[in-house]
Amino acid sequence: MFTPGFAELVRALVVMRKAAGLSQRELAEAVGREQNYVARIETGQRRLDLVELIKFCRGCGRQPEVEIPDLVRRIADLVPPTKPTRGRKHG
Repeated sequence: MFTPGFAELVRALVVMRKAAGLSQRELAEAVGREQNYVARIETGQRRLDLVELIKFCRGCGRQPEVEIPDLVRRIADLVPPTKPTRGRKHG
């Protein structure tokens, strides 16, 4: 089951691809993958990491430096806050 934040990410990626006028196959070719890679991301069967998100944005002709911060702002509002842990200090 999707969390609201993950559902928003998937929705935004589908909108981005469609706004670029690309089919799943065309986007997959642009990022050097098979069509089922894009289909699995868009159906929530596969998560993607930051490097893949950058490639996805570029494959759609978008600037990741612009798109990703906007995505983070929208998704962050949908993710419940977490409690800070009392572990080792980092840094």
